Amino acid sequence: MKPNSKFLRRLQAWMIGRYGQNDSLNRFLTYLTFLLLILNLFIHTLWLAVAVIVLIALTYWRLFSRKIYRQVRLNRAFERVWLPITRPFRRLRYQVSQHWHYRFFHCAQCQQRIRVPRHHGRVQVTCPKCHHSFITRT
Repeated sequence: MKPNSKFLRRLQAWMIGRYGQNDSLNRFLTYLTFLLLILNLFIHTLWLAVAVIVLIALTYWRLFSRKIYRQVRLNRAFERVWLPITRPFRRLRYQVSQHWHYRFFHCAQCQQRIRVPRHHGRVQVTCPKCHHSFITRT
């Protein structure tokens, strides 16, 4: 399809004033739907298939809803519950990625945590807080 085709223009016009956001609640519902769908391939139960259909309908209802403020409020309420649950895992992922590229030291005087790039050999590290310097290997 051409980028300026008549179908795309009509679709864009139809979506004006609708929520249309792939926010964190919709992503969660989509991932949960895929998980239940895969689980339903191995465990054939009617209630699981109904749950998948309901979740798909709920996701699309939120996408095409004209009540934007209600959907934003619902997403914020979900994030208030969801983010404290996922925060330790995000923090752990960040720390692992940081330790791959940096070495961390603590200043002997003020216990400030100092980040130094790895693989630079012997370097003199100066604490940005108390200006104490020491020589170490990275």
